[in-house]
Amino acid sequence: MKLEILRTETANTYTTTALASTVTFAEYSVDGESKTMTAAEGCALVLVVDGVQRDLLPGCTYEVEDSFTLREVKVYRVGGPSAAPWAGAKEEEKATYWFRQALLVDGGKIVDDGSVTEAIVGGKFDEKSAEGITLVAGGTHFNGILLENGTKYAIRGATIMAHGDGGDDLAGWGTAVMADNRSELEISGSYFELDGAIRCALYVDNASVADVHDTVIYTKETEDTCQEFANLTPGMMKRVPFALGMEGTVRSLNVMADGQGKFRNCVVVSTGWGALSTDSGTAYDVCKTYAIDAEDTLSGIGTMEVAQEGKEYTATKTVNGVTYGFTVGGSGYVTYADSGVHNRYRNVEFYAPDYIQVMGSGPSGSTYIDSYLLSGHTAFMTQQSRGGTFELIDTKIDTVDALMQIKSGAANTGFSNLIVDGCEVNFSGTSARAKDGILTELIESDDAGNPGITTYTICDTAHEAEATSASVADSSATFKNGTYLGDIYNSIYNYRQKLNVTLENATLTGTVSASQAVHVDMEGNVVPNGTVLNAFMGSEEYNHANYAAEKGGFSGECKLIGHFRHTAAPMLNNFIDLTLTKSAWNITGEGWLNALTVESLEDLAADKPVTIHVKALTVGGEIYGDGTYTSGNVTIEVDTTVIEVKDNGIVDAGQTYGNVKYAIVSVMEDGTPNSKAIAVRRQNYVDGNLYFTVMPAEGYKVLSVVGEGGTLSANTAGGEVEAYDQVIVPVLGNKEMSVTVTVAQ
Repeated sequence: MKLEILRTETANTYTTTALASTVTFAEYSVDGESKTMTAAEGCALVLVVDGVQRDLLPGCTYEVEDSFTLREVKVYRVGGPSAAPWAGAKEEEKATYWFRQALLVDGGKIVDDGSVTEAIVGGKFDEKSAEGITLVAGGTHFNGILLENGTKYAIRGATIMAHGDGGDDLAGWGTAVMADNRSELEISGSYFELDGAIRCALYVDNASVADVHDTVIYTKETEDTCQEFANLTPGMMKRVPFALGMEGTVRSLNVMADGQGKFRNCVVVSTGWGALSTDSGTAYDVCKTYAIDAEDTLSGIGTMEVAQEGKEYTATKTVNGVTYGFTVGGSGYVTYADSGVHNRYRNVEFYAPDYIQVMGSGPSGSTYIDSYLLSGHTAFMTQQSRGGTFELIDTKIDTVDALMQIKSGAANTGFSNLIVDGCEVNFSGTSARAKDGILTELIESDDAGNPGITTYTICDTAHEAEATSASVADSSATFKNGTYLGDIYNSIYNYRQKLNVTLENATLTGTVSASQAVHVDMEGNVVPNGTVLNAFMGSEEYNHANYAAEKGGFSGECKLIGHFRHTAAPMLNNFIDLTLTKSAWNITGEGWLNALTVESLEDLAADKPVTIHVKALTVGGEIYGDGTYTSGNVTIEVDTTVIEVKDNGIVDAGQTYGNVKYAIVSVMEDGTPNSKAIAVRRQNYVDGNLYFTVMPAEGYKVLSVVGEGGTLSANTAGGEVEAYDQVIVPVLGNKEMSVTVTVAQ
């Protein structure tokens, strides 16, 4: 039997993204006989051919072996790209999210007219569980199983497949399995395989919990042509943000808000972007639960197959009696945490071509225990973080360039913490950034802007910096109970920010110093200022947008994001304190420190003569004055002269998600800058606006708050930004804006 789709009418006619999901009328032919069907109001048409959901698009032709069903499904969930930062997108850039799914279970009951159960084959299912089923989505934006409103559901021994693009993995549109609104989901003994841009295997939101064990999840990047990929909207959702320094089009998991994803004895692999991810979470301080809690799980970025005898793999793992072979490759991170969420990982194996984990926005944190981690670039990176902590306990890490990169400075202020306890850290491969590897670096952020920005212009200007009183909270790195090799640097220059380094019962071999850092390419050549880096948006030559492809799948320019090389240099704003407790430091290069605290000068050693310049030296509790002190090959020069700081009045600065630079400045009535007169709480929110509250210091009062380059007003928005008093909205076309707060005593 031959089925041909001749013509359709859709509710959304202005984007290709929604054409397949908002079909309200179809003209089709069966073995040449023409027929039509019209959906009732509030419904969409869905096609299932031989138990597989298929796209209902003009020109599609299907050979029907057994039977097909063309039926309407009531649309109970409607959405769109109303969430920031694309709330202001033009209508032609938007898509209407009509959710269609094989099975909708709401409040513990199957919604018959909202379920296309013809796409579920074999096994059995009811309102409580699905066992032994096969569910195949062969078209775009079609959800598999959607659980709503407190539903408790178990999926056991299932095979769930999906081919084609999702729509928005921040909304769960096109996800294989989705748990929302306090639902409780258990997945066991199952296999997921998906391909297509933005198509999550699992989405968990709004206080829902997914408990996944003995399960394999494999998400592959799109097979779209380059043009099909370019047509997907909203554009910023179809690929990893360029600012993160990687490529990719699909995440295996997305845990949103105060949802939870729990994994035991699983394999979770994505060919590019992310495997175990969170986004826009609810802070741990609020929900008191881990967003991701994984153990005995292999996860990574690369390719996967049933292991073939005699073939070498990066790693293998047996689940449900089947051994899978994983090969690291492509581009992306294994896991992510933002908005203050905490993740916990125990006895996991994570493999990444780029980052093991990225953390951003809020006091996000993660703990790794008894695990093995392999990174082809930098193991951990934080961006726009506000005090979160990476804690590594009894874990082995193999990386190439760096263990920990903390981004701060003009583009996005941030501060983070690292605790390494009883770990083995190895630097292998060839690095263009450091000979011995970088254990921790606090660097000037090269964040390109919001997820829609696809270029970054190199601008390294440490040589132009001046001492400033504008400050950011300290970052810290603590190394305990082990022997560690690598360098530690602070290269911040637009703000005054300290990196506190502590050794406890540890031996460190390396350079610890303030530094100047510049971008270098993969061969180690300095990248000139003004160089524009471009995101890879698909290959015309190879006609695809698959970043894991052997040919044409990866341009590499994104890898220069965060790709800095350091030169130890005198401090300006980049203070670094080093404290040794029952520890030793084997010094490999000249360094500049703000403060050095040791129990004895004999704790310091070097293979050849080296000088350390410090502002403060404490030995065995005794403060040493200005002068030169030596111990073996180590010379310590103490110069307590205070660096003269000019107050420029800047209290806070950065860039919005719309890539607009901003500054909040405090001045006295006569115009004299006074950055200490106020404090600011602010949120650089994803809608592109800056929300803030001004808090005068004791003895000061605020006379006026004036905006320039943006529209300043009292904040009436709710939700996450409700707590802020004021908001400044960038004027269209402006690339800079400021807020000037005038105060009096």
